[in-house]
Amino acid sequence: MNPKICLSIGNLSFSEILVHLKNVALAEIRIDLMQLTDNELATVFNQHKNLIATYRTTTDFEGMVTTLTKAILSGCAYIDIDIETPGKYICRLIETAQKNSCRVILSYHNFSETPDTVQLNEIVRNLFGNGAEIAKLACMANSESDCARVLQLYTNHRNLVAFAMGDIGKNTRIQSVELGAPFTYASIKGKETAPGQISYADMEMLLLKL
Repeated sequence: MNPKICLSIGNLSFSEILVHLKNVALAEIRIDLMQLTDNELATVFNQHKNLIATYRTTTDFEGMVTTLTKAILSGCAYIDIDIETPGKYICRLIETAQKNSCRVILSYHNFSETPDTVQLNEIVRNLFGNGAEIAKLACMANSESDCARVLQLYTNHRNLVAFAMGDIGKNTRIQSVELGAPFTYASIKGKETAPGQISYADMEMLLLKL
């Protein structure tokens, strides 16, 4: 179990989730990609004390708040909220998280391109300014220079998980740990939750070489 690797879990059954949790130190539960009952959700977060609860939506923000609140009360270590979520919902979740010793990850995703350096730094400052304890930034890489700009963020920021998505950006998922990211994301082989994700087994081997 490598504490620097977060296994991103989505599109699995309840029983499959429990099997995978036995073999990792840290995992992200993509609740929006699964159909868990309230009891199953509570069991998942009771079974493992180092889990990130993530619920991506662009419409059902009340449902997101309700579900992430259940995850917080069930013992998740982190919640991950997309910065595009309306501010009132972010504030409600941060307040609940702080009352229950749950850390807050605010995240930015760009699935088409990587902004310029000035914009990237402004995005990270905005994440921390809105209450992030850990800022996550993931942008699609269309060139090697895109990857370089993302990795340069580690020069100026801490408590940051920043990497480039897509095939071009794969190496940044490894390099991010070397540059100071508290963890990087990996997938169950064949069950990737983001473009360019590396399987958990491959990530373990690659990080051993650092």
